[in-house]
Amino acid sequence: SDPYSLIMKSCRRRFSATAVTLLTLASTACSGQGHAGVAGTTNPITSSPAVAATSVTSVTNAPDSKTVLANSIVVLGHSGATGFGSDVTDFMRDAYENSWATGTNPEVNSVYVRLLAQNPAIKGHNFNFAKDGSRVDDLVRQANMALKLSPPADLVLIQTIDNDIRCDRTDAQNYAPFGAALLRALILLHAGAPHARLFLVSQWGSVERDVAIGQQLPFSVAHASGSGPCDMYDKDGQIRPDQVKYLQDVVNHYHAELHTSCSVVPQCSTDKGAMQQLDLGVDDLVSDGNHLSISGHRKMAAMAWTALH
Repeated sequence: SDPYSLIMKSCRRRFSATAVTLLTLASTACSGQGHAGVAGTTNPITSSPAVAATSVTSVTNAPDSKTVLANSIVVLGHSGATGFGSDVTDFMRDAYENSWATGTNPEVNSVYVRLLAQNPAIKGHNFNFAKDGSRVDDLVRQANMALKLSPPADLVLIQTIDNDIRCDRTDAQNYAPFGAALLRALILLHAGAPHARLFLVSQWGSVERDVAIGQQLPFSVAHASGSGPCDMYDKDGQIRPDQVKYLQDVVNHYHAELHTSCSVVPQCSTDKGAMQQLDLGVDDLVSDGNHLSISGHRKMAAMAWTALH
């Protein structure tokens, strides 16, 4: 059967309210129209051109593959993948070298570094198109940038969700649009690079664990105290259990959309919520409580690597 027919059948069942929109999106993705007008890019980690015109070997990986082999790797998403805040000498910069996904810092031992140990051909073919503050709607733009690589990456990592959480009690109305936007990006990626493996990670750490760690960070407490639905601490800095439960429920719904969208696209898999179990300590976060330190990126890289297998 035509994989896109299967995709759209699943789409209509899952996203009935947006079926017409998804049909349009799928047609655009399959026709390649989404590529128009996108400028080329260079690797923000190195000064080399975006990619060398090399042949690709041993790169087709089914989601249940026992070995992860790739000649190039890309990460899309938000600041969780850019290493933001992890440079102790400059907390305001994107420290791409510390990214759990594509970083080159041996202390992190990123997914890229682990791949490099298995396959020297991947050297220098690590591309980070993630952008601080981006949401799911930005993934199409990032995907178009990734598809400009020649040849396309064999492994595409995606870290999203966080910035799409509204925390104003309207998230329930945003779940389906989030899933539809994610599906659009995934279909586009698969259409442009049908042999690439697409791998989506969940949010790192459960809300309960994050809030407990954040309680030890004055900046985190100061910016998450109040009476709103996602204010995790009261005016005295004490944890608000009902809000913790509320936010975890919201996160779970976004994760459900992530898994559903991925499940209907060939070559797509997720970490099955593994990152929610990431065992982080206060030293694994930077002072804002929202980004990982070098040690945090190291833990995330290790978990992502395990989930990829």
